[in-house]
Amino acid sequence: MAQVNTEIVPTGKLRMGINGSNATLYERAADGSASGIAADLGKFIAEKLGVPFEPLVYSGAATYTASFSKGEWDIIITGRNPFAATLVDFMPDVILIDYVYIAAPGRAFADPDQVDRAGVRIGVPRNASADALLSPRLKFAELVRTAGDADTAIDMLRDGRIDLYATGIESVQKIADRLPGSRIIGAFETVAFAVSTTKGWSSEAKSKLTQLVNAAKAAGIVQRAIEKSGQKGVRAAPD
Repeated sequence: MAQVNTEIVPTGKLRMGINGSNATLYERAADGSASGIAADLGKFIAEKLGVPFEPLVYSGAATYTASFSKGEWDIIITGRNPFAATLVDFMPDVILIDYVYIAAPGRAFADPDQVDRAGVRIGVPRNASADALLSPRLKFAELVRTAGDADTAIDMLRDGRIDLYATGIESVQKIADRLPGSRIIGAFETVAFAVSTTKGWSSEAKSKLTQLVNAAKAAGIVQRAIEKSGQKGVRAAPD
């Protein structure tokens, strides 16, 4: 058992990578510390392992996904998408997130089925779930890849460099709150987010982590974090 724990936390602390631009998973507490679903789950797992918890917060999707092959963290929570699948191993799902479009001020789209048209530019966080899902799906619209932070998305929507932006519902809602005239279009996908590890873990270590994640779900950690944040379009994943 000690050997398994060492494999999960080789530095003696649980290092959890967190995409700081994902408003569903991450919030900054009043004292500046990491808060939200990812941090609450990480703290639970660290406590069960008897080690300190260290959140590693990345500024946007691009820097976050670039970390997948750098060995900087022990676990993350990431969307099940083709890009991530090449670099990480997915453990249990923890949440389901609706992915939606937000239209720039002055741009009208009736529903998600109307966006794939010639001349339409859709911003997505580089290598994030929206990018991985829409890349093979769109036939006419152009994907414009960004660093994934809200400020960049707002500037590009406001300046007319993109017609729509696509990402998780909570991140889109925060953009809408700051950009008068923008409009949220319906969901184009629901993405399962799973606790994940770098590739190469032993079956024993994976089994231990799976047990800990399932224990956190059974204890209501994920559901309480969702309720505390008041998030819409986000659900706890079924067991």
